[in-house]
Amino acid sequence: MIAAGFTWFHLIPAVDHDELLAPLVHSHTYVHVLAWFACFVCIAFALAARSGLERSRSRAGIERYFADERLTIRNFAELVVSGVRGFMSDVLEPADVRTFFPLVGGIFVYLLVCNFMGLIPGLLPPTDYINTTFGIAAVVFLVFNFVGLKRDAVGYIKHLWGPVPLLGFLLFPIEVISLLFRPFSLTLRITGNMFGDHTVFSIASSLVPVVVPALLMVLAVLVSVIQAFIFALLTSIYISLSLPHHEGDEAHH
Repeated sequence: MIAAGFTWFHLIPAVDHDELLAPLVHSHTYVHVLAWFACFVCIAFALAARSGLERSRSRAGIERYFADERLTIRNFAELVVSGVRGFMSDVLEPADVRTFFPLVGGIFVYLLVCNFMGLIPGLLPPTDYINTTFGIAAVVFLVFNFVGLKRDAVGYIKHLWGPVPLLGFLLFPIEVISLLFRPFSLTLRITGNMFGDHTVFSIASSLVPVVVPALLMVLAVLVSVIQAFIFALLTSIYISLSLPHHEGDEAHH
């Protein structure tokens, strides 16, 4: 059933018959339910991590800064936060890391949860449905263009025009087309990988019930983490490219 696209949410008649979100949604209602389920998981994870942080702050002295003795939700959240901040710091200034961390960190955690849902029997990853990933990519597209135009609209247009004014008539359309294809590139990259990974895992599980699925499970976990990481990293890079970078150079001169 799982290989055929079954999820536990299909047991709800309104979901199975695509009546839950009608008339807004006429098909694939289960994908929307899975996507919202992933949102609730992320919210629950954030609340549990915050609760653990508050408990640590209530300790006396410097013990409030110590990590928990075992792997807890708070410790895992701190690893995620430090990891996301780490790769963001490689492409963004510290002030911009603080500004855009909620967006990039939220995307990473949400995609990670969605991808991991494909490893649980009776669930499917919302990220193997192209509308889910395209919606996130569209938000990223709007954000980095808005930021680029807000910070330095003239410089942003000049960047698209290119360094040689006479060649701008040729380079500008190419840059605009490249800009428009960025959300499609983000969408196809993660959707294709997650759909392929889930399909291979489902087929292999039905053919060889034990050994091969166990090996593929390890591979699926790696793919899930890597795809979420790449999406978040590219988001940081696109934001970085849209920001003005000439201020520091002018200061040196």
